[in-house]
Amino acid sequence: MKKLTTSRRGWPRVAALCAAAPALAWAQAGGGDSVTIYGFLKADVEHVRASGGGAPSLSTNRLSNNLSVLGFRAKEDLGGGTSVWAQFETNARVDNGEGPWGGRNTAIGLSTRAGQVVMGQWEAPLRFVSVYAIDPFTAGIFASNSIMGNGFATGANAVSPTSFDRRQPNLLQYWSPNLNGFEFRLAYAMPEERTADRNPSMFGGLVTYKNGPLYAAWGYEQHRSYFYGGSNDDAHRIAAAYSFGATRLRGSFERLSYEPERGQSLTRNAWQIAVTHQITPQHEVMASYVRAQSPRGNTTKALGGIGIPGTDADASQVSLGYVYRMSKRTDLWAAYTKITNGATSNYNLSANSIAGMKPGQDPSGIGLGITHRF
Repeated sequence: MKKLTTSRRGWPRVAALCAAAPALAWAQAGGGDSVTIYGFLKADVEHVRASGGGAPSLSTNRLSNNLSVLGFRAKEDLGGGTSVWAQFETNARVDNGEGPWGGRNTAIGLSTRAGQVVMGQWEAPLRFVSVYAIDPFTAGIFASNSIMGNGFATGANAVSPTSFDRRQPNLLQYWSPNLNGFEFRLAYAMPEERTADRNPSMFGGLVTYKNGPLYAAWGYEQHRSYFYGGSNDDAHRIAAAYSFGATRLRGSFERLSYEPERGQSLTRNAWQIAVTHQITPQHEVMASYVRAQSPRGNTTKALGGIGIPGTDADASQVSLGYVYRMSKRTDLWAAYTKITNGATSNYNLSANSIAGMKPGQDPSGIGLGITHRF
């Protein structure tokens, strides 16, 4: 990270963030104030394939961006244990240079000894139960949210309604201080998408406990009127991790419940177990197994990657990886993943999916990549 601070008598100027970038200048005052530029670039060369399911096989070689990030953080110390902070975070498409300006965790927050109030677009609390603490692959085609949460989405209320792994606009949050290892979050997506027949909204909560090598968490998320006026969909997720020396064991379980149409329901359980082992400070190996059970209910349609109740609609995902840490900020890595779908399930690779994949096909991918953090 690059941190820029000034005395009360000075103004900093930062030029040439990178070669050919225009000059950028801003002002800061006060010893407790700061502006930080941060992010990472992560890309790999991949071979991906989808086969089986009675459909023609699909395969391609590609260079993929793995959700690279450019961000700016500012903080002003207001005294008395109170500060205000702002964050602007954007996607950085390292593969082709494209991508929207903004679109990631962007918000303003007021921090006090009693906790923080946060307003803006942010990841919903449920996501923090397992994505960062449990899944060693976090993001990209090797990550567990190919199945867990029924796929990732950035969208407002009722947009991508099947996803319980969300970055949500118009989100009002409260983050508690640390209370003897416990922390909790509450979030409410303001109901700005109201129509004549429905008023969609989202509520979420998270409780985490951290004590040395132990991590445990529970999260909940509710979607109101995402499918029709009065529909109620929700998700529960629990997770735990524990370190034994250089080995860390990780696991999570979730239950997703939907009301996709009046008088219809679908419930699906899924779980993940994962392990990481640091062979040396430079070498680490990781493995993950995800299992989605066949859904239960009376709906006759698939929901996202979840297949139709009463059919062969389970799925599993195996991911393996190796990381070589060249420095504190740069990694070389290799990874492999394969999802095995039931006849009507259609779980695709996360972040960089395979276009044109049909239900029952099994996607897989192998990649060699590099990550640089700054």
